[in-house]
Amino acid sequence: MDIINIILLIVVILIFMVLRSVLGKRTGLEKSIVIDFKENKKPVPRDKIENKVEKSESTKLKQQNQKFSDEINLLEKNIKSFSIEYFLEGATKAYEMTLIAYSEENKETLKMLLEKNIYDEFLESINIRNQKNQKLEYSLIRVNKLEIRDINISKNTSKIDLYIDANNEFVLTELKDEEKSVNKNKAHVKEIWTFTKKLNSRDPNWRVSEISRLN
Repeated sequence: MDIINIILLIVVILIFMVLRSVLGKRTGLEKSIVIDFKENKKPVPRDKIENKVEKSESTKLKQQNQKFSDEINLLEKNIKSFSIEYFLEGATKAYEMTLIAYSEENKETLKMLLEKNIYDEFLESINIRNQKNQKLEYSLIRVNKLEIRDINISKNTSKIDLYIDANNEFVLTELKDEEKSVNKNKAHVKEIWTFTKKLNSRDPNWRVSEISRLN
């Protein structure tokens, strides 16, 4: 074997050893993300991941509101993604947001949440509060119970009467004759809030069109 062949053989052996040493090492990147992605099963849809709890809750709520089953079915058919549990969750948030916006005089948020007649009432109350140099601040808003009292659908308008039982704590500060008074208050509130929505509207919001105090 001449010197050239020996050199070539040595080079081949060296290349083989280098390849073997590299391919034999675990670098932490052996699992290709692309390969893993292709090998994985299709991701489970989110609505199935949010498991049986939601389905059982939905079934429970429908059973509780069995007398409104026709109206609920009609709402589910005409309003995208409507369900009783999501409506009640949204109503709770709307209740909290309304009280906070009222205390902070956030008129834009109130416009988003309330029909004009109720918005005007809130606005008048805010104006009276300002005339008296009063400031309102909530320290607790706790909804204890929500209950659908009535569902009415007519002329493309849906209305849901919702009984709300809540405990609220707030501070009313008043500046009078350069003297500041601070009054801490607690209120156990029982009210009916009527939420209204047009069935063919692209606006996803339900707005409050009526509030009736029960206590």
